[in-house]
Amino acid sequence: MATRGALLSEARLGARAMANQQQGGTLKHFVGKVTDTIGGMVGRMGASMSTNADSFVENAAIGDMYEITAAKIALKRSRSEPVRAIAEKMIEDHTENTRRLQNKLSTSEARDVARPPQTLDSRRQSMVDHLEEAPDDSFDSTYLDQQLMAHEETVTLMQTYRDSGDHAQLRSFAAEAAPVVEGHLEDIKRLRSMM
Repeated sequence: MATRGALLSEARLGARAMANQQQGGTLKHFVGKVTDTIGGMVGRMGASMSTNADSFVENAAIGDMYEITAAKIALKRSRSEPVRAIAEKMIEDHTENTRRLQNKLSTSEARDVARPPQTLDSRRQSMVDHLEEAPDDSFDSTYLDQQLMAHEETVTLMQTYRDSGDHAQLRSFAAEAAPVVEGHLEDIKRLRSMM
């Protein structure tokens, strides 16, 4: 069975090769969406198995960084007030989530847990790149599609760790974060269905 990293690498290579063969941005955008979708599926699968504290912290921190970065791009590019409102909420709530995670990690009980990364992983950076490159006429749908995938992954991550995680402080954090992220997911689904 191929590893999730190998699957993602193959998807990226194939997507890049297809994009390089075409002149227009439409195919490149399509390939980016396909790559994002495959990455989202891989991420959700990984989130469903994240019961180790170090893995959970890494995924939660990178998820928050991605949400904040993507929302800042949406505030610059979107002309839709509802999309801009969602982006503002993402910045506010995921910044607060990052602060709460840092607080949990600062306790003596969490001294053996790895510190969160300070940069995006290649999968989320690729999503940011695709969002930045999205054509103006499909920016909002690209942003909302990515948000849908990212929040499905984060809901899975929080619920899995809340129910099966190996660290009490972080299980508490996941239990507090899950309803917020579940609310985001419902808001995104509702907005996406109207566009």
